[in-house]
Amino acid sequence: MKKIVVLNGSPRKAGSTAALAGEILKAAQLSGADIKDYNLNTMNIKGCQSCYACKKTGKCVIKDDMRQIYQAIDEADGVIFATPVYMLQMTAQMKLAVDRLYPYFKDDFTSSLAPGKKAVFAITQGNKDTVRFRDYFEMTSNALKMLGFSDSRLLIAGGLRDPKQLLENKEDLQQAAQIGEWLLD
Repeated sequence: MKKIVVLNGSPRKAGSTAALAGEILKAAQLSGADIKDYNLNTMNIKGCQSCYACKKTGKCVIKDDMRQIYQAIDEADGVIFATPVYMLQMTAQMKLAVDRLYPYFKDDFTSSLAPGKKAVFAITQGNKDTVRFRDYFEMTSNALKMLGFSDSRLLIAGGLRDPKQLLENKEDLQQAAQIGEWLLD
């Protein structure tokens, strides 16, 4: 059984970002995948302290809610990083979690992640121009590959103010379904 982790970086639990992640997950749910969903806004996650203890132990020494996320990522086949665009990039909630993935880099910057994990950036934004912030998310997606994710995909849904708008956009829904199937391959 495939295991998928969703990290939702939106402060809105039932907003467009959650809806986009949910559309990606439909294929996984039909296949009986085990899904762990984390709303980062409700979690106690501190910023990286740059202490480098993780380079000695292989694990972050901060005792907060990232510990459950680390365990879920370790067990997962794929991770969905779902975030709205805030101030031209991912939310602060998502940035905290992404920064805290640093322990997956060994001291020589090779990865300690098990091979074969996939990553998806599911991005929502009010701006209709989905190319506008694409470079930033492509760079961040490439950083995830450096971190050890075998492959990654990007899905940017634009012009959204509420989840209903997403559910009316057949192109975004089709792309979400394709990415959901890709996660299960």
